[in-house]
Amino acid sequence: MNAKISFSVVDATSNPVEWMSRLEDAGFQGWEIVGEGLQKVEGEFRERVREIYETTNLALSLHTPLSDINIASVNEGIWEESVRQIKESIENTYEFVENICVVHPGILSPLSVQIPEKAIQKAIEGLTALCEFAAERGLRIAVENLPSINMMLGRYPDELIRIVRGVNMDNLGICLDVAHANTTRTLDEFLNIRDKAEDMGIIHLHASDNFGADDLHLPLGKGNLDWKKVLKGINDYEYEYEGLMVMELYTIEDGIESLVFIRKQSLK
Repeated sequence: MNAKISFSVVDATSNPVEWMSRLEDAGFQGWEIVGEGLQKVEGEFRERVREIYETTNLALSLHTPLSDINIASVNEGIWEESVRQIKESIENTYEFVENICVVHPGILSPLSVQIPEKAIQKAIEGLTALCEFAAERGLRIAVENLPSINMMLGRYPDELIRIVRGVNMDNLGICLDVAHANTTRTLDEFLNIRDKAEDMGIIHLHASDNFGADDLHLPLGKGNLDWKKVLKGINDYEYEYEGLMVMELYTIEDGIESLVFIRKQSLK
């Protein structure tokens, strides 16, 4: 497997200063910053990120803000603020980011569930604006498939394909979260997405484990996800995937355990 193994703490209340300097020594090749909570790149923490960027070989990526953010909102004020906050996160972080900024495609509301076409168009409009903003900074946007939770957009391949095609920009691709796909029973479809759409590209990967229902962010191997299938799918995908595989977990200890697991799986 040629993917670089990266790490991300999904608990935005966890103080990254306590673990971020350990990542490279632990064997990780990257770090995905979650742009909210204690990981929001601003002030003194921004200088700590700069230090990591300048003194390690870690490839940094950005998961843009997701809490209370909705680029599919049909409420124009909420939509504008969501796009603004994502742009702000990119602006504050882009000089450290190697390539990828992850964005969620949005959520349906009690209103937009009645007019879903409008919500999809707002998601397309929002991603278009974000892709233009990111392109000016030499970055790509990776729109992520979401878990099996009612009202979330982008849970299924056809829906995500439609959104990406609607944007139609060269610096937009798919972030495949294999754990999310496990909850929607769509892992095979996403791993073989070019069978549905030859123009679709998986440009980023998120990895954790669960039992096929809730998005638990368990260490790899602690749920029922078929990692042999995942690795085969990644290796068979067009040419062998050479981007980042981000372990999205709660602690660095879970990350180290997952790193050992995935390396053993790769040798089989």
